[in-house]
Amino acid sequence: MPTSPEPLDARLVADGWQTSADADDAPRSARTGRGRRRRLAGIGIVVALSLGLFGISSLVSGGNKASALAGHPEVLREGCTWDKSGNYVQNCKVWSPSQNKFVIVQIRASNGSDSGVYLLDGMRASEERSAWTTDVQAAKVYDGSSDTTLVMPVGGASSFYTDWDGGAGDQNATIKQETFLTSELPDYLATNFGVSKSNNAIIGLSMSGGPAVTLAERHPEQFKVVQAMSGYYQIDNPIGAAGVMASQTLVSNYINGIVNMWGTPGSQRWTDNDPSKNVGKLEENGQTLIISSGNGFLTTSELAKLSQQDQISAMALEMLSAVSTVLMQLQAAQSGASVISLPNYGGHTWENWGRGLADGKEHVLEALRNNPPVTEKVTVVNASGSPEPDGAAKATRAALVAAKASPTITAAALAEGSDAEGSDTEESSAAGSSAADSSVPPSDSPASDSSAPASAPATTSETVTESPSVSPSMSTQQQAEVGTAVPAADDAAAPAGSGPAASSVVPSTVPAR
Repeated sequence: MPTSPEPLDARLVADGWQTSADADDAPRSARTGRGRRRRLAGIGIVVALSLGLFGISSLVSGGNKASALAGHPEVLREGCTWDKSGNYVQNCKVWSPSQNKFVIVQIRASNGSDSGVYLLDGMRASEERSAWTTDVQAAKVYDGSSDTTLVMPVGGASSFYTDWDGGAGDQNATIKQETFLTSELPDYLATNFGVSKSNNAIIGLSMSGGPAVTLAERHPEQFKVVQAMSGYYQIDNPIGAAGVMASQTLVSNYINGIVNMWGTPGSQRWTDNDPSKNVGKLEENGQTLIISSGNGFLTTSELAKLSQQDQISAMALEMLSAVSTVLMQLQAAQSGASVISLPNYGGHTWENWGRGLADGKEHVLEALRNNPPVTEKVTVVNASGSPEPDGAAKATRAALVAAKASPTITAAALAEGSDAEGSDTEESSAAGSSAADSSVPPSDSPASDSSAPASAPATTSETVTESPSVSPSMSTQQQAEVGTAVPAADDAAAPAGSGPAASSVVPSTVPAR
């Protein structure tokens, strides 16, 4: 006689579960709950396996992260909105920790390249949109065929695109434009648009013309080429400082800007931010300067658009810029920098700068393609360990001389050497047997040099460039070629960065078209 099952101890039954002597007698809700839990458990197992496989694949692939989305101007990035100017321009809010605020940056992505072109605004820059999307359609000038990302920061009126020592204006605003442009913004562009941190150009005009050159001089690892239009470049002097104070006061009421920006005029900070006094750095780093200004005579269309007061201002400002530009051309040419001077005409207007942007486009793109990146800053020291003045430039010139001094052996010489090798085999064997009996110590034998490192440490603080040695085993033609491979004295004096891409244009007054 079957016995009835003993009742289970309630303390042994897990919470949320029900017991039954017969599954068929279980309530429908219990069976539904168990089915749901089984499905959830199955999903959990699948998720765990997927995560495990993903982790294994990451280890196998070396832990490489997926690259940022480069190109695709039609794709709107997260947190950005389309600009009403069209042309695939996006309005993106970029956080600036140094300024504790979001900065709007208008960006047009490339079609796949990692190059970028930074376009700075003028003295009266708006806080809503860049004038490069309102007064000049930069995205139409640098259209899809240019295949480069346009970067147009919004704002920066009267800032001179630099890091201020103190606050600006009655609001004591923090201005760290250099930090934002060279440290914070590049990280955002690399992550969201695939823009390289070492393949960029920078373009400035009017107030931002000089700062654009300064940013290129101070950050050669970021900017290969700089274009400056209608700028003012000699500011570390009483006249230049007065001009800075007047413009900041009139435009933004920055009465304290003359001191709060770089300290007392004439201090080292003013010298460090004077582009004309640091133009030699462009030559040291192989960068290209593209420069232009109008002639101050307004065109018919400029006269039609401007009021009488604005006409006077546009003529006066451009004439002052033309004088500063000619001086900058002379200073840059004397430093040996690669300078491209673009002729232009007209007044201090966006019509002028729109022409300049179009005229300089191919030069900018050529420099981005051909100029090698400066991946790190090099400090050359002397034997005592102190920094050597102009050490980087000297090292560059020495490297060029050494490269030219390397022996050049043609294919014909190599063929002749290989033909002569077979006929010299027997003589080499006989010479080898006699050399074994000689009294020359191993340390003096040519074979003992094979154990020396490729680059022996220098024993003196001077670098001596020797003519290539001529081996007795070389053919007559090889010996002749090696002997003539050393460059003449004129070649050794060639400046760094010389060549077709680095040719300087002799500065002259800007002609009117």
